[in-house]
Amino acid sequence: MTHSTKSFAAFFLLTLVLSVNSFAQGTYASASLKPSYANSTITVEENNNTTNAVATTPAIDAKFSTLFPNATNLKWTASADNFWVSFLNNGRKGNASFTPKGKMNYSITDCGMEQLPVAFSKAINKEYPSYHLFNAIEITAHNALAYQAILENAQGYITLKYTIDGVEEIHEVKKAAN
Repeated sequence: MTHSTKSFAAFFLLTLVLSVNSFAQGTYASASLKPSYANSTITVEENNNTTNAVATTPAIDAKFSTLFPNATNLKWTASADNFWVSFLNNGRKGNASFTPKGKMNYSITDCGMEQLPVAFSKAINKEYPSYHLFNAIEITAHNALAYQAILENAQGYITLKYTIDGVEEIHEVKKAAN
């Protein structure tokens, strides 16, 4: 395996892990012991889809509905210390984690170019005109908002991070020559 192929494989794996972090945590959590307030299972019907869900706390329900009022297709899992939910919010796939007291640990939401901040999309179009958006996510954690975008062109991939501090290129992977 060439160095660039190994780099691409590592980069792709890292991106995949970041994108499905909540799913993996939820899978682990569903196998864990549940706290006494989350030991019952309820059935939720949304859009004619029936889903088994974990009973959450009133504080979590209030915070979640405030943050994501248009969320549908909720799928909750829990452990003794955290609750995880995957959902659709205005057609965008999202994942979030909450403490039993209703504090959001983080949320990760898929983005298209139209959901990225204007300054970020302008920077992408100006600085990386030969690239197209491969994948993007919005990350909310620790009272901060950040975006990550993976761009692709014929030569490779570039990962960008956008925060209030601006745009930062955090990783680049060259594609192997054929």
